[in-house]
Amino acid sequence: MKHEPWELVKKAQEILHQAGQECVCNTSMMGELTGITDELEQALSGDEPTAGEVLRILGHELKSPVAAIVSLLHAVEIGYVKNPENSMRMIGRARKRAEELVPLVDDIMVLGNLSGADASHLDEKVSMMAVCRSVHELMELMFLEKGICFEFSFPEGEPFLPVRGKESFLRRVVQNLCVNAFKYNRTGGCIYLRVFSQDSTVVVEVRDTGMGIPEEDLPHVFAFLYRGRQAKRNPDGGLGLGLSMVKQIVEVHGGTIDAESEEGKGTTMTVRLPLCSGCE
Repeated sequence: MKHEPWELVKKAQEILHQAGQECVCNTSMMGELTGITDELEQALSGDEPTAGEVLRILGHELKSPVAAIVSLLHAVEIGYVKNPENSMRMIGRARKRAEELVPLVDDIMVLGNLSGADASHLDEKVSMMAVCRSVHELMELMFLEKGICFEFSFPEGEPFLPVRGKESFLRRVVQNLCVNAFKYNRTGGCIYLRVFSQDSTVVVEVRDTGMGIPEEDLPHVFAFLYRGRQAKRNPDGGLGLGLSMVKQIVEVHGGTIDAESEEGKGTTMTVRLPLCSGCE
C-alpha cells in the first residue's frame, strides 16, 4: 500500500516516540524505520509529482499569459495607446495569448473528466476510420502551410473500424498524437497517419520523420508532467500533459499505446483498441 509523505513522517514519529517512552529500539522498530525511510525517499524522488507540485506548475503556466492579457488590455482601456492601429495590434497580441491557453485548459478539463470515466460512460459506437479521416481533413492544410506533408492511409473495404467508447476522447487521442508529430518534425518532413484492423484490434499509427526521442527519455514519455530534452528545447513543447492524457484515454478504453523512436530519424506512436465487431 502506497502512503503519502506526511503519513510516513507521522508513522516514523510514532515509532520514535514509542522507542523513547520504552527506552528501547528493537529489531522490529529498526525494520519499520528502514522501510519508512526507503518509501519516503521514493515518494520524494520526483518520479510522481504531488498534488501541490501539479497545482504550482499549472498555476505558473496559466499566470504568465493571463498577466500578459490583462496588461495589454488595460493599456488599451486606459488610453495609454493613442494610435488606433497600435491599439488593435495590442488587442491582437492579447487574443493570441488567450488562444495559447485553450489547449492547456482543454487538457485539464479532459483529465478531470477522465477521473470519473468508466465503462458505463464509454458506450458510444465510434468509427475510428471516421475519427482519423476527420483529423486528417482538419490538419492537412495547416501542416502543409508549415512545409510538412500529412498522409493518411487506410484499408480498402473496411469503412468503419468500430470501437466502443467516447468519440470526443478518441478524437483527442489521434489529434494530440498528430500535433506532437508536427511539433517535433522539421520543414520538409512528413507525418503518416494509418488506421487498420489487426486480429481483434483497431490500430492507429502516427509516424513522423522528425527529431525523434532520446533513448533515455523514451521510457518516460507517457509519464504525467514529464518533459524530455526535446520538449524543453522546443518553445511549443507543452507542459507534459498531452501524452499522459492520451495514455489514460487509451487505457480507459481497454487499449494500449506504444512509442518507438530513433533520435534524428523520427517517432512512431501506435494505439491499439479493442475492435467492436457488433458495432457496425
